[in-house]
Amino acid sequence: MLYYNQSKAFRTIVLLALCLSSITAINAQESDPSPWSRFGLGINLPNYSSPQQFMGGVISPLMEKNVINPDQPASAASCKTTLFQSSIYNSSNFMSEGDSSTTSITGNLGALSMVIKKPTGKTALMFGIIPNSSKGYNLYREIEDENTGNYIERYQGAGGTARGYLGMARAFKGKKWIKVGEKDSIQIHNNSINIGAQVNYLFGELTQQEILDFEDVSFYDYKESTTMRHRAFGGLFGLQAHQLLGNKYDEDKNFLRSTTLFVGGTYATAANLNTDFEELTESIISNNGLESHIDTSFYESNVLVGQTPAKWTAGAALAFESGNGRKVVLAFDMMQQDWSKYNDQDLNSYLVEGNASWAKASRMSAGLSFKPASTMSGKSVLTRSIYRAGFAMDKYPLSFNDGHLSGWRATGGFSMPLEGSRSNSSVHFGFEFGKRGLVGTDGTLLDNTLEESILNFQLGVSLSPFFKNLWLTPKLYD
Repeated sequence: MLYYNQSKAFRTIVLLALCLSSITAINAQESDPSPWSRFGLGINLPNYSSPQQFMGGVISPLMEKNVINPDQPASAASCKTTLFQSSIYNSSNFMSEGDSSTTSITGNLGALSMVIKKPTGKTALMFGIIPNSSKGYNLYREIEDENTGNYIERYQGAGGTARGYLGMARAFKGKKWIKVGEKDSIQIHNNSINIGAQVNYLFGELTQQEILDFEDVSFYDYKESTTMRHRAFGGLFGLQAHQLLGNKYDEDKNFLRSTTLFVGGTYATAANLNTDFEELTESIISNNGLESHIDTSFYESNVLVGQTPAKWTAGAALAFESGNGRKVVLAFDMMQQDWSKYNDQDLNSYLVEGNASWAKASRMSAGLSFKPASTMSGKSVLTRSIYRAGFAMDKYPLSFNDGHLSGWRATGGFSMPLEGSRSNSSVHFGFEFGKRGLVGTDGTLLDNTLEESILNFQLGVSLSPFFKNLWLTPKLYD
């Protein structure tokens, strides 16, 4: 009698669900300490899924067997088997404006993702949590006033948003016979199409404080606190395809080389953003960091409705593979999301203030991955590792004083097989360095404005079952 041994898989899913719920608070905390996070939902974060991030953030066309691509739902169908993937990262942000400068160092947990897939199956289930945006800043300036005397303005923000997702993917593979030698042939997979869809849940809490701290004790200090708890449901759809452009085998059916084209794209639907909004204005007395409440002058509690706009990505990749194990992948990807349409509406007005306004967000990424030729013994971990590099140009959904917040990132890293695991598990390590600031219409950085230099390090892991532990595979005997 044939049957599925589902108990172990079920227990694994339950344990993972408990793990996901336990780190919900962690993933919604500030991860990019930038003054620009004061506006909107904060600074939009990369997906912090290591393999794609090392290639400049290329996501749309990549179809890899042993890593998870959480921002491309269709990619789960290309996974070889069940996978778990996560990472941790450290971020250093050097900020300078005029003669002033400071450095902030933070760290956090990256994306936490899982794919459930039968080794020979065509359908996959994927779910996880991804950091989405971060709000983290602590600014102050000292002011001299003839009427009130010296006082300090303080601006503080904390929190962030994360995205939980649950999706399915399905692969459709094509086959054909090709001639090998004079009298023989071989059947190969020459093309495939992957489709996938996710249900996304955006959630998180953002807090802001503005404080006027007067030196003259005859004046009460002023404090305004704002708390926004966001939530939104949306959908993400993905499509990928690959086409074998050319290949060659010798007369003994040994593979020699091939060239393959990959294309892909995603579309995220617009989503209604529901916000529990609270604002409190009060008079306080602050002394050595301790605050005493004196009076409340204003309080508002409301449920506000905003919107996140639709977003699309599209990209392509070429893969060149040799029979000795060498493989080179060249990839390009782009993304666009139009927030500027909300400047003429009241829909998202509660998210921006002052001289800030919405702008079109975009990203252009290019990436390279390289796997060396295998040695005769095949035991060298260096030849079985995959090396990645990339470059990205980012435009954030924020304009300020006629400047568009923009930046660039250079990335690199490697994925190394996890020795002794007897599986397709791997460890990922890499870095990301870039700059961010306000750019004018001529494409140059505006003078006397804040400029940021950002350096990130990531350590991630992709885990798959032991080779003989065939999850979701039916036993042959009762």
